Amino acid sequence: MSGTARVVRGGDGPRRELRYGRGEVERIADSELGARHLDLHVNVLRPGVAAGPYHRHSNAENAYYVLSGDVLVVIDEAEHRLGPGDSAFIPPGVAHSVTNMGEREARLIEIYAPPDPDFVEVAAGTTAREGASNA
Repeated sequence: MSGTARVVRGGDGPRRELRYGRGEVERIADSELGARHLDLHVNVLRPGVAAGPYHRHSNAENAYYVLSGDVLVVIDEAEHRLGPGDSAFIPPGVAHSVTNMGEREARLIEIYAPPDPDFVEVAAGTTAREGASNA
């Protein structure tokens, strides 16, 4: 069975606010919009706000692709500075966060597969193995 195809022009996707007032998400494809196998959205991170929550997804693979700005991605306690054209892949169960480190907004594509609302915040200093056992 096939779903409904859709085209979203840049800036025209439905939006929602990110946790802790860090920015907003432009939703492109997710389970609420008819996608069954992935969640695709653009995160727009404001400068000078709180760090992204350190969290993991039990079942979803996660990827980031930076369109603009300067972000810090922490993956399993390792810090990575990413800029335009850089990307990161995070396997299921691995703790991570993303934070805008620049003076301007940062824009990044984020993909989860499969689409999974599972978002488990974990304590800083928690490794992938520890985070998975604390579920």
